[in-house]
Amino acid sequence: MKKPRTSVTKCMTLRFLYTSSLTGLLTVLWKLARCSSTAFN
Repeated sequence: MKKPRTSVTKCMTLRFLYTSSLTGLLTVLWKLARCSSTAFN
């Protein structure tokens, strides 16, 4: 009975990590884009 619960928790943790890393990557890319745009101007 405990097996599905652990798998769900693992899936949720992986999903959270994936989304957090994705948002972090997007913010980094956005900051880089802003820096490059200001440099070109």
